[in-house]
Amino acid sequence: MKHWSMVALLGSSIVGMLIALPVHAATPVAVNAGKATLSPENTRLQFVCAHLGEKPDPRTGTFAKFTGTMEADVAAKSLKSLTLDFDVNSLATEFGKLTTHLKSPDFFDTREHPKASFVSKKIAPGTAAGESLVTGDLTLHGVTKSITVPVKTAFAESGITLTSDFAIDRSEFGMKYGLDKVDKKVSLTVVIGEKNKVFAEAGK
Repeated sequence: MKHWSMVALLGSSIVGMLIALPVHAATPVAVNAGKATLSPENTRLQFVCAHLGEKPDPRTGTFAKFTGTMEADVAAKSLKSLTLDFDVNSLATEFGKLTTHLKSPDFFDTREHPKASFVSKKIAPGTAAGESLVTGDLTLHGVTKSITVPVKTAFAESGITLTSDFAIDRSEFGMKYGLDKVDKKVSLTVVIGEKNKVFAEAGK
């Protein structure tokens, strides 16, 4: 069971190998009075990690419950701020045993740390049109660290879309279980303008 649970860790981590879910055209999210409300209905989140060695067996997961706010100046095509608050107990993967283990003290320890969040602190221009570098505080597993992530935004009359692919080191947030078998680097994808992926658990 522990070996299988370590496969589960794949879903928990956030650098490594990105496994793309089916691609759909993003739908601009409406910005009213400079603000857009984010939810699983208009924002997709996924995290992916893999085993070390010859058989990476990557796994993908998400958080089914979260809220957020994006502030933007649509006329100036400028992103102003981004915040997200996660219900960590809503963590979900395709595998029941994996999901259960990820919620345990080996990883997210949802009993002690039921919430996670990201709050932007600074937004700087990127190297290409529509690109920005967002620096903010990520709080996960009771640890808060400043991270900088690249984002791409597209503005339309009907609103804004945003995509971001970045990575973190789970061990920096106190999740050090299985570091000799599962990559400590985890990839995370955020797409504002797509509905979140709902997993049907298998292999319970």
